[in-house]
Amino acid sequence: MILLEGIEFNNADPKMVTEYLSSISRKSISFKPSNLKVSNDGKFLILQTLNGVVKEYPIRKSFLYKLLRWYSFPTNQLHRMSIDTVTSLCNDFLLNIRADLVNVKLENDEALTILSPGYNELTDLEVLELCSPFGIESISRNDFFLRIYTNEKFKAEPIPGDLCGFSLNIFNSETGFGALRVSHYLLRYQCLNGAVVKVDESNDKRFHYGHAEGELQKFLNSQIIKALESRLKLIHHIKKSNEEDLIPYVAKISKKIDRLLGKNSSQKFLKELKENSTLYDLFNVITSRATDYDISKRLYLEKIAGELISD
Repeated sequence: MILLEGIEFNNADPKMVTEYLSSISRKSISFKPSNLKVSNDGKFLILQTLNGVVKEYPIRKSFLYKLLRWYSFPTNQLHRMSIDTVTSLCNDFLLNIRADLVNVKLENDEALTILSPGYNELTDLEVLELCSPFGIESISRNDFFLRIYTNEKFKAEPIPGDLCGFSLNIFNSETGFGALRVSHYLLRYQCLNGAVVKVDESNDKRFHYGHAEGELQKFLNSQIIKALESRLKLIHHIKKSNEEDLIPYVAKISKKIDRLLGKNSSQKFLKELKENSTLYDLFNVITSRATDYDISKRLYLEKIAGELISD
């Protein structure tokens, strides 16, 4: 089974991403779940829609994963299943959707995702326009999420000799895989390792459901301002981490790494740590290794690192 995916951008030039988003063909169509059916041609999954006439759209990975997520089905088991089994599973799930209508989002005549009618649209292009006044350095993006890196806002040396740059990350998902949120982004110049750190203890974010018109845009602006005002608190947490023992954190972090990379991966991942290593050393190891992976896994690891210096 071959799963289609859209173009992936990794720390790309903002102009390039904006031009791409402006050029793609997008539309969202409402259907009764009973008017949707999944078939396959032996290699690709195909969505069939009945709305007066039958139309067919190749299914992207994001559509399949979103449908499976609706029922909390573990996507890491797909490799064990034949394309016919996956097709049958999808059709069972479609038939069991209780909503009167669902929205199918199409991109360049491919099925990009499936969403409930209560989903509040905030496109990546809109988010880029809202963030433009704050200065956009680069963008990472795939069918699952958008990650904006703002220009550096200030520099500091929380640990003597370890100069860091502080900017922001803004996240969005047009396909229903994540919330709209703003985080600190910490970049260590010594080795160009980065980490995503929540703005405050509440880790405030907004999922794309149940909001009044304009509410998501207002939230985004307020969170960016809040992040810029809380940077001194972040520096304090970094300094503190260089004095803390990492032992209480290793077991929890190991589980999270194994969950992403496979059983016992954390042993190789953390092998360079020593008995007298600090929490900050653990932070550095994770951020350093994160750069070896694709944008989704890198984000996961950089968020784990950020949790270490925000608790």
